Amino acid sequence: MFILALIPILMGSGLAMQTAVNSKLRSYVVSPYLASAISFTIGTIFLIVLTLISGINPFISTHTLATNPWWIWSGGLLGVIGLTVNLLLFPKLGSVQTSVLPIFGQIIMGVIIDQFGLFYSPKSSLTLFKILGLLLVTGGMLITTGVFSKHKKINSQKSSNLIWQLVGIGAGMLIATQAAINGHLGVVLDSSVHAAMISFTIGTILLISVVLIFRLPVSNLKLAINTGAKNWWIWLGGFLGAFYVFGSAWLVPQIGTGQVVVIALFGQLFFSALIDQFGFFQSKINRVEMIRIIGLVAMFLGVVSVHFL
Repeated sequence: MFILALIPILMGSGLAMQTAVNSKLRSYVVSPYLASAISFTIGTIFLIVLTLISGINPFISTHTLATNPWWIWSGGLLGVIGLTVNLLLFPKLGSVQTSVLPIFGQIIMGVIIDQFGLFYSPKSSLTLFKILGLLLVTGGMLITTGVFSKHKKINSQKSSNLIWQLVGIGAGMLIATQAAINGHLGVVLDSSVHAAMISFTIGTILLISVVLIFRLPVSNLKLAINTGAKNWWIWLGGFLGAFYVFGSAWLVPQIGTGQVVVIALFGQLFFSALIDQFGFFQSKINRVEMIRIIGLVAMFLGVVSVHFL
């Protein structure tokens, strides 16, 4: 059981790595949509292989298509938006904020979904501990994103950052919605891995369609391929995202959803701070101040309160 509890830390660290890796891939292929398409394609191939190994038919019956609401298939679209927004945020806000802001959005939207039982999710009403947890998460988010930073910024930069920060929160809300939708899809298909594969496949088709319809330049893909021998890790983003989805599907029945989410969050926040501090994956170094560490701890305690108390 202790070993199983350590795996979500790797999953959360993988999410932090995924954003940094995909951001570097984008620097070669230029277009964030092309970078997202590559990441989704790799993740889709990985999940198709897992689905086949599990002995599950990867296709969907016409009866399933006809007897379920349209929104059940929208998880892939929401995933595309979430991943692409992360690629846009990372070079502007750094690894920590790119992780923290969507997490804040996920927590807020998760509470709303639980409160009203949206997307056929089980209802879970607000409690005093959840409200206190949300306040902790909000305070931690404000501290971590630099509201109380000792470094002063010019007003125009603050305004620009605020817009991107709001976009990051919105992306997190979409990711939480995607999780709820895919959760119901997993119930319908009787397989979380199959549901993740369908979601990734739809996202891949959408992104490839965008690349083809808008005739986005793919010539720089050759540069990325030629660089692959030196920076081989730029192709790992899709695998890391798929690993998180698969890991969640495997661990939730064994140690519970709350533990997977919270332990993975710890790994994501911790490794995001390391990426910012040391500039891993050739990212911009953004030293982590003590007050930001306090903010991360406050967010973590708040999430624990929301999920466990």
